[in-house]
Amino acid sequence: MVNGFVNVPIIIENEDYILNQNKTFTILDSRIIRVNYLVKSNEQTSIRQSDFKVYVDLKELENTDTNTVPIHYSYSNDVNVSNVSTTPEMLHIDLSDLSRDEFPVTYSINGDLGEGHSVGSVILSPNIVYVSGSNTVLENIDHVEIEIPTNNREETFSGVATTKIYDKNGNVIDNEGLMLSANTINYYVVVFSRSTVPVNAFVEGNAKPGYSYGGVQVNPSNIIINGPRSTLQNITTLDLPTINIDELTKSTEYKYNVIELLPIDVKCNVTEISVNVIINENIHAGPRDERGPHVEGDRPSAIINSAADRNRQSQDESIEDTTDETTNETNVVVESTDVSETSE
Repeated sequence: MVNGFVNVPIIIENEDYILNQNKTFTILDSRIIRVNYLVKSNEQTSIRQSDFKVYVDLKELENTDTNTVPIHYSYSNDVNVSNVSTTPEMLHIDLSDLSRDEFPVTYSINGDLGEGHSVGSVILSPNIVYVSGSNTVLENIDHVEIEIPTNNREETFSGVATTKIYDKNGNVIDNEGLMLSANTINYYVVVFSRSTVPVNAFVEGNAKPGYSYGGVQVNPSNIIINGPRSTLQNITTLDLPTINIDELTKSTEYKYNVIELLPIDVKCNVTEISVNVIINENIHAGPRDERGPHVEGDRPSAIINSAADRNRQSQDESIEDTTDETTNETNVVVESTDVSETSE
């Protein structure tokens, strides 16, 4: 015969016996119990940890004032063992009054949705859990959470998840010694699809006399929307309210709240859209100046008068030349006449 042992986690039975007395408990000893035994040397390798069940019954606290309960075991293997004992043989329990606190239920998503899809909204039932336990344990609770598996779903789905309690370091707290108002939570997940749609702006009316309409500038011109697939299938564009330009005499900007323009179950990547309506003032040219353009300091009247003087001077000189020639010719004729008369 040889000595053998296995380490076995302890099981706590009849927790409700303590909790129903408005008390809670804390295990003060290790939760791993060593089970010792004797077995034939050629059969030692046939003994496994799962062959032993180690447990305590909290109802046995009813018959003791020491807050200790004996550790029991059971054995389920055909291989014979003897001199079985546990280390330790007694488990120390700390009892305290039961307190209760309220925690909202949060959730985490485990996995990915199909491409182009996202979690839209999640409904939890119940969405609040009451946790009863010792003040020491309750003070260390950070939040209550469930984990929701997505498994590449593209449609709305539902299910049930186990309630988990987390401490301030992000570690899961064992529910042992705690009483929860709900050990499981029902969830309902709405899956959103994603779509990109253009934004359209419209105007009506005519610009006032002297002004002209120059178009619109929309910012952004495209938006990304998320919502249930059945809703997004009916949204191909986002059409803004029509703008009347009858009274406009200058470019004007209009802003729109996107939330007010989309269905209530649709989300958008922007909250505001702006539209700039462009109005231009018409500028009419004056009578055409044949003289061409001139700049400040020019004296067009003086220029004109100077040109007129030069024309008159030229004309006078021409007349004088003509007169001289005529005079000369006349003189010649007279002289000729005089000679004729003298000859007679």
